[in-house]
Order: sequence, then C-alpha cells, then structure tokens
Amino acid sequence: MTRLNRVSIAVTIALVAGLGGVGVQPAFAQPTPTPSVAPSAAASTAPLPTATEAPAPTPTPTPDAVPPSPGTPATGSPQPIATTTPTPTAQPTIVPTPVKSAQPAAPTPTPTTSTQAVGTPLVSNDPHELAQALVDAKTAGALRTNPPAIFDREIAPLAQGQALTGCTVDTRILQIIVLTLYKFGSVTISDIQRPCIGDQTNCGPPTYSVHCTDPARAVDFAVVGGVVLNGSNSQTIQLLKLLDSVVPDGTNAGQYQCRVSAGTSLYLVNINQFSDSCNHEHIDFRNTNVPLNLAAIGAGVNVLSASGSYVTALYNDYLARTPAFSELMFWTKILDGGGARTAVSDAFVSSDEYRLIRINAAYRGILGRGSDPGGQTFWLTRMQQGLLTTDDIETSFYGSLEYFTNHGGTNLSFAQSLYQTLLKRSGGASEYQFWADLAQSHGRDWVIAQFWDSTETISSRVSSMYSAYLGRVPDPAGLQNWVGLALKIGDSGLRSGLTGSDEYWSRAATRFH
Repeated sequence: MTRLNRVSIAVTIALVAGLGGVGVQPAFAQPTPTPSVAPSAAASTAPLPTATEAPAPTPTPTPDAVPPSPGTPATGSPQPIATTTPTPTAQPTIVPTPVKSAQPAAPTPTPTTSTQAVGTPLVSNDPHELAQALVDAKTAGALRTNPPAIFDREIAPLAQGQALTGCTVDTRILQIIVLTLYKFGSVTISDIQRPCIGDQTNCGPPTYSVHCTDPARAVDFAVVGGVVLNGSNSQTIQLLKLLDSVVPDGTNAGQYQCRVSAGTSLYLVNINQFSDSCNHEHIDFRNTNVPLNLAAIGAGVNVLSASGSYVTALYNDYLARTPAFSELMFWTKILDGGGARTAVSDAFVSSDEYRLIRINAAYRGILGRGSDPGGQTFWLTRMQQGLLTTDDIETSFYGSLEYFTNHGGTNLSFAQSLYQTLLKRSGGASEYQFWADLAQSHGRDWVIAQFWDSTETISSRVSSMYSAYLGRVPDPAGLQNWVGLALKIGDSGLRSGLTGSDEYWSRAATRFH
C-alpha cells in the first residue's frame, strides 16, 4: 500500500493550485510530499507554544523582548492580524433556508435524511422504493434500457406509485438490478416484460417465454459496468457470482453454452444454467417464489464497487451518514469516469452539509451551547462567499467576545484557556503572562494565530485526522510532512488530501463493501 509520507512535491504543488478537477487522475497516487517551503515568517519567528521551547519565561519582558507594536512592525517580526471577524453571537435576522444541491448539476453532497445502516446498502423489499432507486440511477446516467420503453412503461410508473396494467415486475427482478448497480456502477437492461412494450416475441407456443408473464420474472442484462455481456466474459462471471450469493435455489441463468464454448467453467450453488444467445445475460425466477437472501449483504457478500466503497466512506466520515442511492450513483459515476478523488473529497469538505456540521460543533465545543438559526446562516454565508474556509470556524470562535467572556474575561485567563483547549496541557505562570501581554499589544486574534499555527497544535490536529480517516497514528515522517504542508494548504487541504489518498481508498474497501 502506498504510504502517505513520500508523495512528490509536484503533486503537492498541483494540490495547492487546485488542479484536482474532474477528469484529472487521483492526486495522491504517489507517496506523500515533503514540503520544501518553510512556514511563513510570522509562524517561524513568533514565540510558539511548543513542549520543547516555551515562550520567554520573564513575567515582564523588557521592551526589546516584546514584539513591536502593531503600528510599527519590524522586518521579520510577527505581524498582528486585524481583528475583523464578527463574534459568533451575531444575530442576523435572516431565517436560513436549507440549501440543497441539485443533482447532477452541482458536485456537492446533497443534504438528505437517511436511516440506512452504515456500510450496508439499502435494498428494499418495497417495489415502489426499488423503482424510485432505479429512477434515481437513470437520472444519474447509471441506468439505461434498450428500448427506452422498458423504463418508461415498466419502471417509471411504478416509481410514481402504480404499475401500468399488464406491466408489473417481480420485486426480485428490481432488487437484482439495484444490487448490480451498487456493485458495478452502471447497467443497461434489454428485456423485462415484453407485452408491456408491445412485443409478443415467443409469448406463445412452443416457447412461452418467461419475459411474457405478468408479473415479469425475468431480466436480460446487456451491459454491466460499461462492459457488454456475452455470457462468458469476466464481467458476466462476476455478475453471476454476485447474484448466486443472494438469489434463491431454483433461479435460472442463460448463456450456458456460451461459457462452455469459451472454455469457462462456472459452478453456481443456487442458479441453474441453460443455453441462450450470447449477447446478454438472462436471469429469471420462473421456478421459485422464495425471496432474495438480503441478510447475506454485508455478511460476506460484497455488493459495492471500489468507488462505491470510497463514496460511502466519505459520507460516513464527513457527514456521519450513509449516502442515498442517487448520491452514491452520482459520485461513483464521476469517479468511474476518471474524476480525481481529491476533486470529490474537496466537494465534501466545502459542502454546505459538512459546513453546518462544523458550525454546530464549534458552537457546542468552543462556546458550550447550541447554535441559533441566525448564527448558522451568518457563518455559512461567510463560507459560501469565500471569506473563511470550513476549518477557519474554530479560530473565529476562539477569537469571539463570547469565548473571551466565558473564560474569565481577562487576557491572562484567555491565555490559560488556550493552553488547555488547543495544547491540551498546562503552561507556567510566566508563559501565561507572556501571552497575556501579547494579547494586550497585538490582539487576541494574533495570539490565536500563533497557537493555531504552532507545530505542537498542528501535530495534534494532523494526528486526529490520521485517526479519523486512516484509523492509525501517523508515522514520524508522515507527521512531519503533513505539518509542513498545513501552513500552505490549510486544514481543509489536509482533510481533502488524506481522504483522497491511496491509503484511504484502500481502507474504504475493507470498511464498506
């Protein structure tokens, strides 16, 4: 597995330049870059609250030891940051309207409500829900029928609540189409119920095709995952093995002689095989009424493609939910079409749904209270306008008057709180006074920036990201490299880089399948 601590600097430059658009190859196919650019002068020359090098211990620094006043900064000295960030207590009167991204036009995760169990695709027993999932797949470009009348007459009306007369479809047929979409990402169907679309071929003696029954108990797969099926190629074999693990004993599959002619030996437990033309793969349930074994899904039966596993991991890690079927189809189509993983992870980092999660978490974690609608709208709007990134919300809240008041209302108590909240440790009395004096002369925002951009604090945040996204502690070289990158690409860039990496991709396949 490619490690994250040896990616070339060229990849880093591309990431910083924002070249991870759709159609670009994954930016982290190489190991992690070692930063060649030193942190900014402000970060490198300011006294940093690290474990090994504490600020000057003198409680009352001499004028030469104190950074210059904001009005006359010396060359190379830490530059004060203007305090322009409104406090989180601002109460705009605008009532927020939930923002929903239209799919597939806008490449952002759509906020939807999902009760689906994490890691297990929702394969319903309700024909209406299954048909709606297929409508979503068609909208995303993942489902095609040839002729189009199959979708128009046999699927779309059912999704609207009522099948057309003579056009009902066995629920199991709908289920295996949905399963195939989960696994392979796209499907073209060439036959389900013939009379429904005005086709009477072989509906009478001597054949009495199962495609002519009502409800329809057969389906012909023409193309799966972009590969035309011929009854014997590897895509056909993968499809049959997938279905054999969930269909009941007595299920039928055609194209047996196609496999024999190709020298392909295939043993199936639940599926009986018979001969048929070698231009599709036929499945039917004419000899059994037993339902599918849906319990097998997630218990050893892998039904997600690699890109599907990756998308599911992103939804779980960023939005704390499982994607709806339409969302899964939307993103897997982008990835399977050559879209860069970092372009997809960037979209999650900058999605309104994730932004709101982070805003609400900042209210709870930093201010110790729930968010109000006006405050949510205020901060979300600033993010949408590009005035701050998703990961800037914490520093904005630490610099607020509300945080200052909640932590004693003095510069000394403020400095003490930063040691506890950002460094997770105590400092000495001289250290507290040192930073209290700087808060007085340079402002609290300036002090927060020094803490936030210190090696100690960045290391803590990177370690947390490793744990959340890669499930491990960072190796020393990897930690050093990502800490060096943090000042150039920001925390949002770090999140996107880690969740766009080869290691995250590989881990997703073991977590969600």
